[in-house]
Amino acid sequence: MFTTASTWRSAGTFTKGAILLAVLAALGLSACGAPRARAVPQVPDLAWPQPPEEARIRYEGSVSTPADLAIERNFLQKAVDWLKGAGQVSMISPYGVLSDPDGRLFVADTQAGAVHVFDTVRGRYRRFPDRKHAMQSPVGIAVSGDRVFVSDSGAGKVLVFENLGESRATELGEGVLKRPTGLALNPRSSELLVVDTLLSGILRFDLSTLAYKGILSGGGQAAGKLHYPTQVAVAPNGNIVVSDSLNFRVQVFSADGSFLREFGGAGDSPGRFARPRGVAVDSEGHIYVVDALFDNVQVFDEEGRLLLAFGSHGNGPGEFWLPAGIFIDSTDRIYVSDSSNHRVQVFRYLGANRKALP
Repeated sequence: MFTTASTWRSAGTFTKGAILLAVLAALGLSACGAPRARAVPQVPDLAWPQPPEEARIRYEGSVSTPADLAIERNFLQKAVDWLKGAGQVSMISPYGVLSDPDGRLFVADTQAGAVHVFDTVRGRYRRFPDRKHAMQSPVGIAVSGDRVFVSDSGAGKVLVFENLGESRATELGEGVLKRPTGLALNPRSSELLVVDTLLSGILRFDLSTLAYKGILSGGGQAAGKLHYPTQVAVAPNGNIVVSDSLNFRVQVFSADGSFLREFGGAGDSPGRFARPRGVAVDSEGHIYVVDALFDNVQVFDEEGRLLLAFGSHGNGPGEFWLPAGIFIDSTDRIYVSDSSNHRVQVFRYLGANRKALP
């Protein structure tokens, strides 16, 4: 667990700084099966809070291209990508991000109209769909088995790709969705949760049948109501956490959709929000909120008390420019889509008793 909130606040960072840009990547990756791998530069030693306080968040690297993960595509792979119309492999405007247990990093790129897939175990990169079938504005991403769900905000639908994006997509929510954005899986209810920003609600779909089950919340400013929400996450205890963006707050619901609490509010002081976007929850229940205007990530306890902020404006390691999405995997590795810096930055929650990374 975290230590006291006062200790964390003393190290909160809302100041701007310049740190030299470094490219990647101590992600603990295996290059087995890679066509060709190359050495990566040493990652700068950055942690929050700063000494003499005990570090809780550590910087691990950033990803923009396959080379950043020591994935070097051979001539055949490049030729196949060209024939399939895969186009450029570097990120343009990453938003939704997700890492699965099999070592694949998925990144929804709104400007590219596609999803980047970095397979770190097999040392391979691909993207889907091809340029001919590019999405208008992919935002959110979720993976269940070999299905990949991608919210196409511009088209007003969620696309369901089979075989991890290798097969053509079907559509979800036709006639129901208007502007889908954030996605999350709710294992306890076996549901896909879809944030619809225009509907100011969270739509629930059965994960097996993909049938529409109903909507959580609705437009308004009262507790339990949402106003242009953007992202959603499910905590280990099943609670649903939502960035209620134009109410400048985060709301927490139980697994069955009952309102539990809210925190935040409009403002530029620690614990407040200006442009809340991505939300995520680590293994100990701490809530992480990306703020695209503050260019940082604020960390709260389960009750909504501020513990720490990390990041500042810039393009160096640990700095952000209009960050958007966030995802935390089962090992507490934190992925933040640093949208206007065209990359995903990677951090790690160290835990109270975790001195070294696993």
